Amino acid sequence: MEHLWNIVPTDSPVSIIDLTGDELRAMLEANLERTYSADPYHQMGGFVKRCRGLNMYFKMENPKGHRIEDLLIAGSKVKDSKIYRAAMLGEQGVPAKYGSNRQKLDVRAVEALQRLFAHTGQVRGSRRGSVVAI
Repeated sequence: MEHLWNIVPTDSPVSIIDLTGDELRAMLEANLERTYSADPYHQMGGFVKRCRGLNMYFKMENPKGHRIEDLLIAGSKVKDSKIYRAAMLGEQGVPAKYGSNRQKLDVRAVEALQRLFAHTGQVRGSRRGSVVAI
């Protein structure tokens, strides 16, 4: 349990949401702007969103709205009008202006991890290469 609480110390609720490729790209571009804005007064947060199954290649020096060079989900290029289902922790995972069919599940992060490990045993994964500055 200690390791699970170290992974997710806030034990946020788990939610799911549908996002179009356009919304996903816009949300990630906005996140990159808050992290790498040329104007330090527009920088907020300081971290880039990451998620499993998504690969993003970006140039931090590009202008606002044009930083993402390539965006893939499960190895395929993101299509603008295609709908992608995503899971997130907490309400802030995806800002309210993005997505549709937002549903808060009846499970919190630590319990979801417990269920996953009970079902699959050891889980291996890597975030290495999921978000790459080029």
